[in-house]
Amino acid sequence: MLPVALVAFAVQLAVWAAVAVGLRRVREGAPVPLAEAGDTSGAGVPISVVVAARDEAERLPTLLDALAAQTHRPFEVVVVDDRSTDRTGALAEWRVDGFPVPLRVVRVADGAPEAAGLPPKKHALERGVEAASHARLAFTDADGRPGPDWLAALARAAVGESGADDGAVLVVYGPYVHDPGALNRFVRYETVQTAALAAAGVGLGRPWHAVGRNFSYPRDLLARLGGFAHSAGSLSGDDDLLVQEVARTGAAPVRYVWDPAAAVPTPAPPTWRAFWRQKRRHASAGTHYAPGVLVGLGAVHLSNLALWVAAPVLHLALGVPYGWGLLAAKLLLQRSVIGDVLDGLGDEADLRLWQPLLDGASAVYHQILAVLGALPTPKRW
Repeated sequence: MLPVALVAFAVQLAVWAAVAVGLRRVREGAPVPLAEAGDTSGAGVPISVVVAARDEAERLPTLLDALAAQTHRPFEVVVVDDRSTDRTGALAEWRVDGFPVPLRVVRVADGAPEAAGLPPKKHALERGVEAASHARLAFTDADGRPGPDWLAALARAAVGESGADDGAVLVVYGPYVHDPGALNRFVRYETVQTAALAAAGVGLGRPWHAVGRNFSYPRDLLARLGGFAHSAGSLSGDDDLLVQEVARTGAAPVRYVWDPAAAVPTPAPPTWRAFWRQKRRHASAGTHYAPGVLVGLGAVHLSNLALWVAAPVLHLALGVPYGWGLLAAKLLLQRSVIGDVLDGLGDEADLRLWQPLLDGASAVYHQILAVLGALPTPKRW
């Protein structure tokens, strides 16, 4: 067991050292955060905000209020009513008159996703992209809560060295709202940890992950990729699988937006049942990940579990306490790296306090997630 602990520690040390390097490259290449910049870089970059919504009558009005308060101009909003059975479409249409920027509502008919041969959300997103007028797209969900400078921060990040939008894919932070409870704390920890790995992947030139609730890319990218055909077999993956396809084909540069103003918080799953249903859907995309991504993630999570198992086993069964020292060293390194994300994109003091317990739970969680990914693909969103 001691050799297992040593190998697991070596892998974790290498992983989090590499993540630290990737995060440093992202920070060094990012523009000064909008709140500190005092300039107007990106002003005038036209953006179309696309929102795919199904039965979101209770949450969509809050998002529309947040979009109406955006400081950036010019932009438009395209709401895709994806076969809703409530008043989602009607509420969106009611806001068209008097909305401060152009607002359009696209309705998806029953049976349309099946006819198109796509999972429902991807079909809805394609319809929204078709209806968009501007070259730069931004995506969020109906429960998103973007701050007033969200689009301004995205526009600044989209501007390349030429001073104009260079068509980059923008991977952006999508935190969950801080609420009481162990589930909320764990979900937020997992989100921060994934954000660290995702940003580091971009910094190291190996982008692999994004979140559809806060995502941006050029309008013509889908046409160049052949739409969502590369991930048509996955209910999820309109974000991370798209990023991996872009990386595979070299269709566009990929940047991570290191600016707290660009973050879009959303409410976390309120119950464990809702959480596992969400993760079951997300895990289905994992079977479509590139082999290199799967191997890398497997090494990260398996070595973490091995270290957590080896430490108590060595101590209790063999009387060797060295495993605890290895685990503590790993947690300290990981804490400093994840702390960079918390400091740069939004501090969450309780996550720092609970990090050891949350990381232990995460080690088990990722093995369960791997099992979920091996199950048949779910048919319902």
